[in-house]
Amino acid sequence: MAAQRESALKGRRVLELADEKGAYCGKLLADMGADVVKIEPPGGDPTRHVPPFWHDEPHPDRSLFFLYMNTSKRGVTLDITRPEGQALFRRLASAADLVLETLPPGYLGSLGLGYETLREANPGLVLTSITGFGQTGPHKHFKCADIVASAVGGAMYVTGEEDDPPVTLAGSQAYVMASTFAAASSMMALYRSSISGEGQHVDISVEETTASVTHICGVGKWLDDGIIPRRSGTGLFASVPSGTYPCKDGMVYLMINRPLHWKALAGWINETTGNEEVLNPIFEGPSSNRQAYRDLLDVYISDLTCQFSVDEVYHEGQRRHIAFTPVNTASAAAQDPHLAARNYFIEVTDLGERSLRYPGAPYRHSETPWDIQRPAPSVGQHNGEVYRTELGVGGDDLRALEESGII
Repeated sequence: MAAQRESALKGRRVLELADEKGAYCGKLLADMGADVVKIEPPGGDPTRHVPPFWHDEPHPDRSLFFLYMNTSKRGVTLDITRPEGQALFRRLASAADLVLETLPPGYLGSLGLGYETLREANPGLVLTSITGFGQTGPHKHFKCADIVASAVGGAMYVTGEEDDPPVTLAGSQAYVMASTFAAASSMMALYRSSISGEGQHVDISVEETTASVTHICGVGKWLDDGIIPRRSGTGLFASVPSGTYPCKDGMVYLMINRPLHWKALAGWINETTGNEEVLNPIFEGPSSNRQAYRDLLDVYISDLTCQFSVDEVYHEGQRRHIAFTPVNTASAAAQDPHLAARNYFIEVTDLGERSLRYPGAPYRHSETPWDIQRPAPSVGQHNGEVYRTELGVGGDDLRALEESGII
């Protein structure tokens, strides 16, 4: 019988003081095995009230956003604005590997909980801060939200129809990207700390992350090709042709980048529709050669796709090495046969009263397992476990902390 493999971050302790900007970072670390302790203000974190809710019933334990973003974490309550809470936080931080926070720049320092203070008791501690515009610079105190970072970072500049009002990206993508960057950066810092014994302060800007995460909306396209992308409906400025195309029973999405991919698509269009113009050498080569003809090419492609079902275009496109993919509704994605074959969706029994299907592993490590170890915690669920058992706070002292609203 093979020995059970250990998760990648087993034994690592993370303290999380994070709102929507960083909750996904904590989830990524927790599902890889880190002991992530989510610290909420007494009464619970505001993200517990982010809709939608289980059965559309608003409740701190029924926010689907909170339930998904906080899997595998333990939860405690603590008022870090009060001296007693600050003392408890310093005790927790002295035994932690990482503190993850999304508070305004300098706020932790104003409470006596800044990086320089925490590292005195724990030199190897890593502090990861996720803020709208970073810890330094002229914009560091600017207010920020996902929509602000998406706009200033360039993502909204290339999203939507050219003549329409601005449109947002679905699903708080700026926050998700910043959290992903923060998780990767934190693991680099933890690795360095394990070698050198020295921690560091990791500074993640949501706006900077959005600007740099892709050459399509960031500065890369300008640096590489001298091109400033513009909005082009569902298509991508850097990929021509690209966008959504109609089928008999729905829509497919297409991206063409490489010359051979275009030749494969043009050949299929010619075979199916008899169109000879699509084989004109003027369309061949890189995407930039086709930029001026994208509206015409969209007509040629629609003439092809409308003759088939979504499934037929998808699979025949795969066979020809053309990047077609179905445009799925949420319901279709949940029933996707490929995701089912990969056991992507998993059942999680939450709070002992309901079983929910959750999106599963975003990656599969070859040596260390990924796992949702527990459902998201209820408010203060692990107060006794963390404060009494692990910090040694006596029962009378714990009750006094609860009665005074410290925890």
